[in-house]
Amino acid sequence: MSDASLCPSCGVKGRAVKWVTIESLVSETARARVKRMDGFRFCAEPTCDVEYYDPETGDRFPRHDVRVRIGQKETASPRPICYCFGHSIEDIEDEMARGSVSRIADEITEKCRQGLDRCEEMNPQGACCLGNVRRTVKAAQSRAGVAGTCGASAAEAVETSDDCCGRSLTQTSPRARRMNAGALAQSGAILSAIVASACCWLPLLLLAFGVSAAGVGGFFATARPYFLVGAAAFLALGFYMTYFRKPACAPGDGCAASNPKLRGFNQIMLWMATAVVLALAFFPSYIGVLIGGGSPRPALTMAAGQSAREYAFTVEGMHCEACAVSLTAELRKLESVRNARVDYAAKTARVAAIDDQVVAEVQAAAKRLGYSARLE
Repeated sequence: MSDASLCPSCGVKGRAVKWVTIESLVSETARARVKRMDGFRFCAEPTCDVEYYDPETGDRFPRHDVRVRIGQKETASPRPICYCFGHSIEDIEDEMARGSVSRIADEITEKCRQGLDRCEEMNPQGACCLGNVRRTVKAAQSRAGVAGTCGASAAEAVETSDDCCGRSLTQTSPRARRMNAGALAQSGAILSAIVASACCWLPLLLLAFGVSAAGVGGFFATARPYFLVGAAAFLALGFYMTYFRKPACAPGDGCAASNPKLRGFNQIMLWMATAVVLALAFFPSYIGVLIGGGSPRPALTMAAGQSAREYAFTVEGMHCEACAVSLTAELRKLESVRNARVDYAAKTARVAAIDDQVVAEVQAAAKRLGYSARLE
């Protein structure tokens, strides 16, 4: 049974590459011929004219469809080996000839650790070149009679998932890192907006579970402006990453290519995140509609046979209808209170109680929630 991963032209097993490699390095005219850009494999066989092939669809890209010279298939100098930082096989051999030591692998490793590599977008094999670099070093050492420390055959260099330095070749590319940064910015904006609106929804949630909301609304109301500023900053970062940040390469380079569908998806997600943040930011303005705060308040009622006096208070410090709901629930827990009603729009609280002790109790209850109550 034949191996579907083998190159249909030379029979050598190729290395799977991501769509970003095809999009970045294959000419636009050639890409228009194929059904899809994922599922391709890279053929490193020097004598084979096929550069990429899709085992499932049968699509192929010969060498002339690729916008860069393929170091593994070239015989004329210079033969590229590091596409991110511009090193060639001849550079390594010249360095080895001068001192039997090459520092190029160490230089590449350090730059990779700094996140400066763009292997998936610039290297035809869609992965780090260090395996190839070390194989070239080992071959030069072997010719000079010097023992090598790390190397691999041509096939192993293509199939390996590690670059001899312990760093995975599937390390996130700069473009993926930019997308991740944009997604993190969107998440940060939404989270900040959720916390900023917690002064309204959290007390209601706590009351629904029978938990005291004392002090919760006031704390988050104080912190609200800071979280709103944070949400705005995260959104600004998201728009910068999505619309304004440019790749660190010259126009026409492989890393300058982008996936229109993915870019469109990121833009849609950013605008959806913006809508969620705005909805949360203005939550205190319309929560009254959601909980019925805008409807007329019923009059205080007393049970038959009860005798109580109505006390009116001016309440300061409430910032949304949820505050009125929380204060009403807190007042109705007081022992001397028979009924209570808080009106956020009028900034008043009306309490029916059996004795004057309720004045101090109401003021203490309002203070616990971060408000002040003054008897009218």
